Amino acid sequence: MSTKSSTTVLAFAFCFVSLLSFAYSNTTDDKIYLTGLVYCDNCQLKSMTEISKMIPGARVRLECREGGNIKSRREGETNPLGMYVFVLEKSKEPLDDCQVTVLHSPDPECKISNEVDPNNKSKTAPVATRKLNLLEGDSVVFIGPSHRVSYPLGLVVEKARPECKQFAQARKHFQN
Repeated sequence: MSTKSSTTVLAFAFCFVSLLSFAYSNTTDDKIYLTGLVYCDNCQLKSMTEISKMIPGARVRLECREGGNIKSRREGETNPLGMYVFVLEKSKEPLDDCQVTVLHSPDPECKISNEVDPNNKSKTAPVATRKLNLLEGDSVVFIGPSHRVSYPLGLVVEKARPECKQFAQARKHFQN
């Protein structure tokens, strides 16, 4: 399977999440709908591949800050497709300094490591936290005035699956 196929899978996942975000909302101007995916990185590549699996039932927290202080905190759970949805009010919540974090994974293969590498350089460090600016920037994909899609959050397995060699080789070839 090629890098092109992996890119196609990721593009499809973003499109699917985007369409589902419309189903969860009623496009009012005062609300922001944030959706995202939680997946198991079973190849230790810190990106989705064709054999990545979504994690249903993962607990996720969204915190938004203002002046360094937490002004808004909510928790949710991913649905059977591994997708979370948060609804925020534009006029009442700070939206330019937020962070989404995976708190718990029910998947025994993809657990959250207690030793998270702050620079995310460790092979098994999860990409379980992502800073977001819901008003501008490149931390989310903007879909209309009220919808935001966060880049997927991946939890990395301790040992990569044998069939991952082809993805690692394709990634090295693509990076050169």
